[in-house]
Amino acid sequence: MKGYLENKGFQVVSYEGLAESYELTKQKIVTLPYMIYWGLQLGDPSQYFGKTVNVEKFIVKNHPLSQGKVDVYVYEVNGLPIGGTSYPHGDTSDGGYWSLEGKTLEELQTKSFQDWQKNWINKYSNEVGGRN
Repeated sequence: MKGYLENKGFQVVSYEGLAESYELTKQKIVTLPYMIYWGLQLGDPSQYFGKTVNVEKFIVKNHPLSQGKVDVYVYEVNGLPIGGTSYPHGDTSDGGYWSLEGKTLEELQTKSFQDWQKNWINKYSNEVGGRN
């Protein structure tokens, strides 16, 4: 995972360990904060349904989110990095989510947050129970 981050231009300061491990499900992806975590990823999360997602925490420098240290959370499935999120190191406020590269949901999505959230929930809720 360190090489994955270095290839993105980040300087890894430290590896903080496994932050979380969970099975990605249709139910989980429509609940907060997972809805936002997965909305910040570039790919379609449905390809990871039923798989275990390990979230590895690193502290990096040379990140667009802050001139100081940034906490990055790399999402890994079957040993391969698939994306992640970032957060300013030491920030204790409970607001704000950023992609691995420091982009906001609004920067990555073409809709307002309310429209995006409604479409997201409709998309993944309609798949629950085999309804399409």
